[in-house]
Amino acid sequence: MNRKLAYTFFKRRFLILVHTKDAPEDAEWKEYVAAARGWKKDIQAFLVVSDGGGPNAMQRAELDEAIDIERHPGKTAVVTVSRIARGIVTAISWFSPGIKAFGTNQLAPAIEYLGASPAEVEAVINEVRRLKKDLGIGDA
Repeated sequence: MNRKLAYTFFKRRFLILVHTKDAPEDAEWKEYVAAARGWKKDIQAFLVVSDGGGPNAMQRAELDEAIDIERHPGKTAVVTVSRIARGIVTAISWFSPGIKAFGTNQLAPAIEYLGASPAEVEAVINEVRRLKKDLGIGDA
């Protein structure tokens, strides 16, 4: 099975998730959800970078329940090529103001939105590049 997502809990602060252009398989999504559940108390922010793929509604609900997204204080930045996905994130932000959408050329501003220092921004960008390389989708 070709992986559709890669993730890391960077510096025990940022949960970074990178998607390929395809939706994740249930098995790899469940693995990610289990990891997020274990880290939820320490997660300060969520960074999602997508080449177009993402979870389906059931998978999103599973993650929301695992990390108790309604009460989680961490901000979320979604960086994606998809204008439709950015529109959906913008609509969600009307009710959940901690989430914000960014275009793929806005990775650094997305990371800054999450409260990263200038030194952390570069480190997170490098981590995103590493995850993308692991998935075979190129540079950040």
